[in-house]
Parts: sequence; structure tokens; C-alpha cells
Amino acid sequence: MKELSDFLKEFVTPKLKPLGFRKKGQLYRLDGDSGDVAFISFAPMRIDPCAVVFHVSCLFVPEPYWQFLNRQYMVAGVPEVNQSGALASYSLMPPDSAAHDPASWGVDRTRWAFGDRNRAEVGKVLGEALVAEVPRIRQLLVRENLLAAIQSPETPSIRRRGALQSELLLMVDDYPREKLQDLLSRIDEDHPFIELFTRWADMRRGLLP
Repeated sequence: MKELSDFLKEFVTPKLKPLGFRKKGQLYRLDGDSGDVAFISFAPMRIDPCAVVFHVSCLFVPEPYWQFLNRQYMVAGVPEVNQSGALASYSLMPPDSAAHDPASWGVDRTRWAFGDRNRAEVGKVLGEALVAEVPRIRQLLVRENLLAAIQSPETPSIRRRGALQSELLLMVDDYPREKLQDLLSRIDEDHPFIELFTRWADMRRGLLP
């Protein structure tokens, strides 16, 4: 949607680029020191003929999880990371002045919107909200912090996979084998994840060809 692309170019890119984000289409990428990646995604919704409505998501793709998802390519080379490999994500909530329907609730309340009259106002609010969110995004690019957020009882949860599997996938390089085995023992013994994870972890450590 050209209106959203122009809007991002004017109000978002000047805010995020100096903070280390790279833009591709309607997606902004921030690389962490450990190879993990955070994305800010802007997804338009064609639900209002009088406004540009969109959803803002913060997504986190840890390097081990991306490799696990693409384990069949480990020998030939794992493809470039993208937001489809998010292990955790959350929506950036708009204030009333930038919300499509401030009186709504649930997923509908996460929708941002602007029209001809309030375009600049929403752009300013969004830019400020994103800059304020960057410290949290950077914090969650540290695996221990992301794990704590995934395990948090707060709702809505940011995790996209079970907490136990997420811990194994996040901490595969940091936990000793004994702790990994203990965590695996808490999963139903017939679950296919156990074999998949074990073989992948051994490959990652160079124990298998």
C-alpha cells in the first residue's frame, strides 16, 4: 500500500535508521550481537475506505531457533533470516489518538490508523512510540531476557511456542547437556520434538555429520 509506504518513509525511517535499523519494504530489522534479530513489521489492513489502517508488530528471531527451523539446510547454508521465524512477538499498542477504534478491545484495539487530516499527528505519535520502544527491543535481543519474557505469566504472552521448547531452543548453547536432558524429560516421551531437537543440537555441536 503506497500510502503506508510513504508514511513510513516520512515518519518512521528517520527515527529508526539512526538507531541501527535497516528497512526493507514495510519491515525494519535490528541485528543483535549474538546473531539474533528483531523486526518491526507494519502490516496494512484494507478495512476502512477512509483511513489507512495497519498493525505494528515487534518480532524476535533468535539465531538458534532460525537454524532449528531450517535444519535441513545446515550443510548447504541456512537461508537469510526473516520475520517468519519469530519465536516471540508482541503488538505495539496505539494511544487513543492514533487508534483505528479507541473503544474496541482485543486484537482490534492494536490497529493504528491515519487519514488525510491526522496523518502528521499519527506519524509524530508513532515515531515517538517506536523510539521509546527500542530499549525494550534491545533488551529482548539478549537471550536470557527474552527467555524471562517468554516465561513470564503476564498476559498477553509474547511467546509463539511452548515455554519449555522455547527454553531449549534459546539456551541450547548455554545449558550443559545434563540440563537439556532434564528439560527434555519433562516433555511427553512420544513428542516428535524430542528427536528433532536432539539430532539438531548434536549437529549444531558438531557431533553428527
